[in-house]
Amino acid sequence: MRLILIDHEAAFVTRVRQLVRRINGVEAVDEVPDLAELRRYAQAYPDAELVGLVSITMAARGIIKEFVQHCPQVPLVAIGGNDPDRMRAALGEGARAYVRRSDVADELANALDVVRDGGVFVPPVVAMRPGGEPLMTVAGPVPAGFFREDAGKQLTPRQREILSMIRTGRSNLEIAEALDLTVGTVKIHITAIFKALGVRNRTQAMVAADWLDLPAIDPVATQA
Repeated sequence: MRLILIDHEAAFVTRVRQLVRRINGVEAVDEVPDLAELRRYAQAYPDAELVGLVSITMAARGIIKEFVQHCPQVPLVAIGGNDPDRMRAALGEGARAYVRRSDVADELANALDVVRDGGVFVPPVVAMRPGGEPLMTVAGPVPAGFFREDAGKQLTPRQREILSMIRTGRSNLEIAEALDLTVGTVKIHITAIFKALGVRNRTQAMVAADWLDLPAIDPVATQA
C-alpha cells in the first residue's frame, strides 16, 4: 500500500510519515498538492494500491465526490477536526474514512485496516456535539465503528424506508405514526438495521444513510 498525502502543514506530514513506519503493509508515503494531481497519479499507476489522505481544508465541497467518481479504486481518508457535520459531509461524498487530526496517532492504523477490509471507518467524533463538546449518554461514549459498502443490500424495503427517516432525525414515534406501525415494530426494525449496518446508535446510522445516499423521506408526505 502506498499512501498519498494532501496536506498543507509540513509538521503534520512529518508526523504521518513517522506513524506509518509502524503500520504493517504501508510501503511508501508520497505527497501531491491536490486531488486533481492524485487522480493523475492514479491514472499513471493503475496497478498500484493507493490510499489518499486528504485534509478536508484542502477539499472544497464536491471535490471528494468528483474524485471518487473518476477513481473509485483509490479510497480516500479524510483528515479533519471534531466536527460531526464536516465528517458526515466527507463520508457522504464518498470518503472511506474520517480521522481526526488531533488523534491521527490513535486512529490512522485502525482506519487503514477498516478500509482494507472493505469498510468505512467512523471515529468517536460521531458522539460529539458541534464545537467539540463531549456528548455522554447512559451507554457512555460511542466507540469507533464501521459499516460495509454492501450493507444496504441486506436491508428490506421497509428497513431502508425507516433508515431514511432516521437520517432526517425522526423519532421512533414519528416513524411509527407515518408508516402506521407500532413503536415496538419500529424498534424491531431499527435493531435489525443496526445489526445489518454494524452500527451502534442512531448517529452512526445517519452516517451510514448518508454513505448509502438513501432518499430523505418526509413522514408528512408519506401519510399523504
